[in-house]
Amino acid sequence: MQPSGIVKYVRPHGWLLAASLFLSAIVGVLEAATPFLIGLVFDTVLRAASAPTLTIPFVNAQFQVSEANGTTFLVLLVLATIVKAAAEYGAVGVTAYLGQSVVRDLRNDVFEKILFQPLRFFHFNPTGELISRVSADVERIQTAASETLADFLKQSAILIFLVITVLVIDWRLAAVSLFLVPLVFYPTVWFGKKIRALSKSSQQEMADMSNVLYESVAGNRIVKSFTMEKAEARKFRNITERIFHLNLRQKMTHALSSPLMEVFGVLVVVAFLLYARTQIVGQRMTVGLFLAFIIALIKLYDPLRRMSGINNSFQQAFGASWRVFEILSLKSEHDSGTEVLGGLNDRITFENVQFHYEPLEPVLHDISFEVARGEVLAVVGPSGAGKSTLVNLLPRFYDATGGRILIDGRDTRDFHLDSLRKRISMVTQDVILFNDTIRANIAYGDPSASGASEEAIMRAAKAALVDDFAASLPEGYETRIGERGLRLSGGERQRISIARAILKNAPILILDEATSSLDAESEASVQQALQNLMQGRTTIVIAHRLSTVRRAGRIIVLEDGRIRESGTHEELVVRRGLYWKLYNLQFEDVNS
Repeated sequence: MQPSGIVKYVRPHGWLLAASLFLSAIVGVLEAATPFLIGLVFDTVLRAASAPTLTIPFVNAQFQVSEANGTTFLVLLVLATIVKAAAEYGAVGVTAYLGQSVVRDLRNDVFEKILFQPLRFFHFNPTGELISRVSADVERIQTAASETLADFLKQSAILIFLVITVLVIDWRLAAVSLFLVPLVFYPTVWFGKKIRALSKSSQQEMADMSNVLYESVAGNRIVKSFTMEKAEARKFRNITERIFHLNLRQKMTHALSSPLMEVFGVLVVVAFLLYARTQIVGQRMTVGLFLAFIIALIKLYDPLRRMSGINNSFQQAFGASWRVFEILSLKSEHDSGTEVLGGLNDRITFENVQFHYEPLEPVLHDISFEVARGEVLAVVGPSGAGKSTLVNLLPRFYDATGGRILIDGRDTRDFHLDSLRKRISMVTQDVILFNDTIRANIAYGDPSASGASEEAIMRAAKAALVDDFAASLPEGYETRIGERGLRLSGGERQRISIARAILKNAPILILDEATSSLDAESEASVQQALQNLMQGRTTIVIAHRLSTVRRAGRIIVLEDGRIRESGTHEELVVRRGLYWKLYNLQFEDVNS
């Protein structure tokens, strides 16, 4: 995890972090006190008759003990164990709450950041890749921010107070440990860097796998129609093979770190014990304190060993968080507008509009035309002429790189994006519906209508002829339509899309090849629904179907990003230009 980024998400929950640190400190203090209590019990209960005087080295604290003191130490040992267990439970619970809160906020922000990216962002970032960042990558951070963080705080507190215990018992022995600790921690740092790099590579491959999986499932018809099942399976196997090797290297590296740390730990313990033996022989500490030292030393080894695994887990989270914070560092879609668009009163004007996706590769050249309020304008042309690009400029999915687009004489860039897009409805060839009910998908056209205006939803459904098929379904409008509406036919999906646009009730309508993928029977129903939708609206139509184009008040013909012709259907046919050629090629079957 990136510290500067995570701090922003931890700050609102600072009290939870403070509570977790406090409880972890209690665990550490009591864990460190336990060896002392055990040593004192050993010196008193087992040797009470001699009533020894105990001297704690370094601090030179002396006190006389007796059998009564031994009983007190036994009670304190039991109480310390109970309190430590309660504090440990509380620390884990509070830290888990903190971690889950941080990850919840992080996941919400990543999702919102993706939602508010410009359309160009989605063209260069595959869906599977984005899904992987929101799910798998954040999941890695979630583990580190809750379970691993709780363990880190606990083990850190125990480590600190056990070190204090060792210092109190014999500072010389502690000084030797300071020399040996770097030898123990160097492998931890090296393994951490290695695991971080492997984790980053693994997460990228996981994203690629998610993308292949999504494309293969979403495009299963195309895969089957081209008999590409084996090719897709081979592509998927290649990715999973790479993931296998990366994860295997990561696991083997992870597995090697703990045994290596264990070897170093044992060597350190042996050296400590040899030194401590001389102290016992020289009667510079009691048997009980020696036992306390041994217990503290053994306990000290455990958090040191665990720190290696904790560090590895954090390194995996670092690798994943880089991909998450890369998304969060992106700028949201630029909204330079300051005005609110109330509606369309006069006309839409394209004034010398130019556009390019990449510099020096223009897509549109000096496009100029007007669409009067209530007029239907058709845009036709060969594939790649720039038709869809042209209409995508009106709702500012992209901004024109030259010229202006005006609504009632005001530049669209002066309007808030939200205000502008609320006044524009779109019905496209690629119908996007959600895995919900028919009613919910129609209500999506106006969020305020969800459950609030049954009458408005039904009006839109009847106008779009959705009622013709929805009424015959067993659950009617409460029928769930499946992912992307795949339980319905193409015509039925398109009519729901039209009902959604009717409910939105925007004054400007864009139809982007709304019927091009439908058969003749489905098109007839959809065309009637479109006529109901177009009534009283200013409409720009991109179409190949004769029935839609002929009803347009005016047609402009695009080729290579330029307007080649403009006029009514009859006028353009008489001219025998590009439109006439397209008419003969594309509409010949319909005409016959």
